[in-house]
Amino acid sequence: PDYVPRPENCFIIFRNEWVRQNARGPNPNRSRGKSSAIMQKRMSKRASEAWNALPQSERNHFKTLADQRKVEHAQAHPEYRYRPN
Repeated sequence: PDYVPRPENCFIIFRNEWVRQNARGPNPNRSRGKSSAIMQKRMSKRASEAWNALPQSERNHFKTLADQRKVEHAQAHPEYRYRPN
């Protein structure tokens, strides 16, 4: 494929983990449509609040994970360059 997604940053890694831990129900991504989009928006807002409340030491953990993923991404896609539209 022509499209290579950007590597995840520290907040996105945190948000994904936070949603997995705080989602309700057996399969939170099961529903689709407008209600799912609203739920994702709410989860993002709550994850953002949780991120802002994190101590710097815990944020550094996610920064380290993001740096590792960035290196892995660069190795997997050596020709990748971020080019916004």
